[in-house]
Amino acid sequence: MINKRQVQWSILLTLLILLTAVVGCGNDQNSTPSKKPELPQQNTANLADEVQKYQKAEPTISLYRSSTGATQELKLEEYIKGVVAAEIGDKFPMEALKAQAIVARTMTLALLEYENGTRGKHNTDASDDHTEFQAYDEKAISDKISKAVEDTRGEVLTYNGKFAYALFSSVSTKKTASIEEGFPKLKDKASYLVPVDTNGISIAPEKYRNWTVTVPKSEISNIMGAKAGDLNDIKIAEKGPSGRALKITAGEASISGVDLREKVGFDRLYSTAFSSIKAEGDNIVFQGSGWGHGVGMEQWGAKLMADQGKKAQEIVQHYFPKLSWLKLYD
Repeated sequence: MINKRQVQWSILLTLLILLTAVVGCGNDQNSTPSKKPELPQQNTANLADEVQKYQKAEPTISLYRSSTGATQELKLEEYIKGVVAAEIGDKFPMEALKAQAIVARTMTLALLEYENGTRGKHNTDASDDHTEFQAYDEKAISDKISKAVEDTRGEVLTYNGKFAYALFSSVSTKKTASIEEGFPKLKDKASYLVPVDTNGISIAPEKYRNWTVTVPKSEISNIMGAKAGDLNDIKIAEKGPSGRALKITAGEASISGVDLREKVGFDRLYSTAFSSIKAEGDNIVFQGSGWGHGVGMEQWGAKLMADQGKKAQEIVQHYFPKLSWLKLYD
């Protein structure tokens, strides 16, 4: 029996095929611009209340500015421009920027509605600190970024009529991460985020392909506790579907890969895609690849797909195969 979701994706796939047939793979500047395909109409039915309320008009959000402690009020689309500027920049192809805009817009609204934004910490909807919400930099907004956001105005991703947790990260290995590998606390909320094949690492900077990070034993000992012993037997005890470390053990202690990365520092331990963890003298040496949690859209993979002629809708569909499209407002 064909269910409703299969019908939805059949319609979307048909639209994408038609789009490819009309647009083609070239960039002929003399050709007549093709009409953007309409989003599946059934996505506007049976929407959750928190989604419906945004259909009336573009919202204004409050943003905490970490450098000054001030609160800034701005329209959502202007905010998304600053997020795209900070999270991916304008060096990537236009279709990758459009995909990033759709994903960032979706994630913003999901965080506001389901995680209370940063209201508990700053009494604001959002923060410009990437460790608290999403990165934001209005000074890096370019005409190209503005166009990418404007061309996808109001477009979001949904799951069963609710805003999806449309996560994104820089670069993975051969597969994106499962929600359990990247955000175990969200596994019951976002089980629709599944690993997919990706190859952005083939064009990513060399430093993300293979890296070695050395952390003092004393630091890892403080994190894992006395039961970890001398750490000489530290190892990856369990891996997830994409090969990322789910559990790391030493002595009688264990810690999740996500928690260890967070405590060491996201900007120090680039990902949990470890190829090895071992003790060397007074240090623990991590070898791995990639950058980021790995769940959802891979930014370098989006660039690769855009370079190959894929449109934003195709890119997003690839990384979020279980989600649906929705146009919130004009």
